[in-house]
Amino acid sequence: MNELLPSQPSKKPTLSGEAALRLLRDTTEAVVVINDKNDIVLFNKGAERLWGYTQDEVLGHNVKMLVPEEIRHKHDDYINRNRETGINTIVGAPREIIFQNKDGDHITGELTLSSCKMGDDGKKYYLASIKDVMEENYRKKLLDLQNTVFQSLSTEMQIQDMCDLVCREVENFVPNTVAILVLGSALRESLAKGLLNLHYQPQVEAKTGALYGVEALSRWHHPHLGNIFPSRFIAVAEDTGQIEAIGAWCLEEACRQIVKWDRDGIVVPAVSVNLSAGHFRKRQLPEMISNLLTQFGIAPTRLTVEITESVMMDEIKDTMDVLHAIRALNVGLSMDDFGTGYSSLSRLTRLPLTEIKIDRSFIMNLEHDANAQAVTTAVIGIGNRLGMTVITEGVETEAQYELLESLHCDVMQGYLFAKPMAPKDLETWYRQPRKIMPAMQKAQTQKQVQKQAPSGQPKSK
Repeated sequence: MNELLPSQPSKKPTLSGEAALRLLRDTTEAVVVINDKNDIVLFNKGAERLWGYTQDEVLGHNVKMLVPEEIRHKHDDYINRNRETGINTIVGAPREIIFQNKDGDHITGELTLSSCKMGDDGKKYYLASIKDVMEENYRKKLLDLQNTVFQSLSTEMQIQDMCDLVCREVENFVPNTVAILVLGSALRESLAKGLLNLHYQPQVEAKTGALYGVEALSRWHHPHLGNIFPSRFIAVAEDTGQIEAIGAWCLEEACRQIVKWDRDGIVVPAVSVNLSAGHFRKRQLPEMISNLLTQFGIAPTRLTVEITESVMMDEIKDTMDVLHAIRALNVGLSMDDFGTGYSSLSRLTRLPLTEIKIDRSFIMNLEHDANAQAVTTAVIGIGNRLGMTVITEGVETEAQYELLESLHCDVMQGYLFAKPMAPKDLETWYRQPRKIMPAMQKAQTQKQVQKQAPSGQPKSK
């Protein structure tokens, strides 16, 4: 026997279950354990530091609350597929994953998953160990940036050149940082100075061609930066915490414009305003809308609030209470861009919606895409049966109009009728003859015949 080998211990060391749990709870790395229902059953101190939640705030909740909102709808499917198939595509090798912390910020961690079966029935539990790679990477990049600045100060570099250098280094530190800082600052200043404006795109009744309403769309022309695309500045507004201020401004400006149109003899039945998902988590939103209606003396039916599919997926009680409170004011609620995300038709019955807007992506190839036709037909049919007005966006050709009209779509919006316009341009459009489709002409003729029919005689049908 090799005398260098240690002798066998008289008793093998063991670790009690309580001691193991204490070790998991106190370890510096984040550890999360979920049960067979994907509910969190362990959330240690490292996880509390990483996500910003306390243990009490997450225990018993689905683990999808820790991932970005845009992928929560399919997170259970990833895990359940592993449970059912046993194919370990998510277990084993470490990988970088993006999470979402309590403040709504995205964080990056190196995730390692393991699984084990528990109990007599063999239910599968998962243990996730997450290393905060962002903190480590940022610390190194910050030291590199600090060294660059110190080296620059020891040279004869001009101040402007040094500023340019620092901006480039910061851009490498966090991509788009400089652009976001510049645009965010300019946006905040523009909002304070009233440099944002609303354009309005008409929505036309499919049968008659009558104006159903308009959608308010934010526009930003900066005196030095020029026209900033909405997709760009809305993203910046979300990143810099200004999106709710823009939404509040849109509501107030839309109400002010309704009053002005009424005074000028422009009859716009309703204005739709887009709000972000964050607005609907604020309990004061219904009160704010109510106050605006009172302030401007506008009937609630003149205003429609558009929600996104992410709001529809968010079935938190506070959000649902806000939606029902808005509808209780008799303000319209419209589901914007329906079909682009992960809508569930069953959820439509649980929301107090008055409208569904079919996204333009379904309309682009409507004449040639059987799948798009099938989805559009189904949504129109369900919307009609639920008593909702169905609006189709992106209608650009007469062929699209004719097909949608044959499917009994209620309202259409798109360049076939009018582009988004400044208020003065919309007034001009309103007073001019509008594009009339054959089906609209037929409806108008029937209406005139009914008006002209002598009293006591049956009217034409």
